[in-house]
Amino acid sequence: MISLEDWNARIDAFIIEENKNCGRTLPVHRIYCQDDSDRSGGGIYNETVTVDTIGRFARALGDSNPLYSDPQYRTSPAGPASKGLFPAPPLLECCICSTFIGGRMPRLRGISAFDAGSRWERFLPILPGDSFSAQTSFLGVREITRQSAGQTDAARLLLREHRIDLTNQRGEHVSSITARCIIRCEAPSNNEPGTQRSSDSTCREPVQKGRPHYTEEELGRVYANLDGQLSGAFRRGSRPRYWEDVEVGEQVPEQIIGPYDESDGQALMAAIGAANAFATKWASIRFRKGQGITDPETGAHRHPIDRHSSDLIARAQGHPRALVSGIHSQALLAKSVSDWMGDAGLLRILDCRCLRPLYYGDLSFQRGSVTGRFEKDGRCFVNLELEAVRQDGTVHTTASAVVELPSRRTFRSPEN
Repeated sequence: MISLEDWNARIDAFIIEENKNCGRTLPVHRIYCQDDSDRSGGGIYNETVTVDTIGRFARALGDSNPLYSDPQYRTSPAGPASKGLFPAPPLLECCICSTFIGGRMPRLRGISAFDAGSRWERFLPILPGDSFSAQTSFLGVREITRQSAGQTDAARLLLREHRIDLTNQRGEHVSSITARCIIRCEAPSNNEPGTQRSSDSTCREPVQKGRPHYTEEELGRVYANLDGQLSGAFRRGSRPRYWEDVEVGEQVPEQIIGPYDESDGQALMAAIGAANAFATKWASIRFRKGQGITDPETGAHRHPIDRHSSDLIARAQGHPRALVSGIHSQALLAKSVSDWMGDAGLLRILDCRCLRPLYYGDLSFQRGSVTGRFEKDGRCFVNLELEAVRQDGTVHTTASAVVELPSRRTFRSPEN
């Protein structure tokens, strides 16, 4: 077994070597094309955005806003088409390209990686018919102090960051995403020979193995909230939320998500287009089998992404249940903001931090409040702080947002 001193030295050397590539920029290719292109920069899922791309993503978020599903609403006097717009939902960028870029890992046992959240910034609307190219820039690897991350001396946590820039067919810079990946390195004493490498695990928290069972009263509250989401009770819609009317301390209405299950996860995969099968699936795992898992029932190699759909595979990787994709947790917070701000608002920045996993069977309570208001270059903005909380009280995702709102001084509502 490697000594602790040698183990720490190898990790230190890994950080130094990786940071020699700081600033390196790579083009992003279609993620599943069979060629020799360098895939370390991520991959394109959907090059062109369509009405259907937008509709599938909205359904994956449970978003019943007619803006994304009803052509008659979009072309009505109160609809966005009256102003020549049909903007895509916030975070649709995750349907255009991969935002989880793992990169190289230390060549040691006990190494795991997970999505630590991303900073999303949109400069221009994404509209149906837009096509995109992308490039990634490596921003480096640094160590996170164990104290601030809530970890013990049994592990070292590294943060890897990439910036992804999306450019449309007109050569316009539309979005920038700072994608963060946490690399967890377990010390040799906690890493027995033969241990499988897992992903998306921030810590060894005590979580029940079976899915939670909820009482009729608990489910009644969930279903009532979902009914409210469907009816638009939490959605501002076509009524502008004017900047002058917003006060610091104002609450974003709580929305309940879940209990999360297979159809929810499948809806996201269908919207993104991140799945593949058979030969192309084999092409993506044959040279990195160690990052996946051997199916305990069939003995076959499984793709690492299956931890997001199968309790069986997640447990084989050391998790209590299947894990919800970090992208889904972030996009659901963005949906809450979108409902609150209304169709005339613009979510300019969403800076997300994935702190703990959300598991299949869990509920997620989406909450937020206004923390500030400001004007810049004649435009009006508000700051929001958001959190998503599991049914056991654990905060699994947090975010800071900057929203641009219309002003009564300059905005003319289509209804007027």
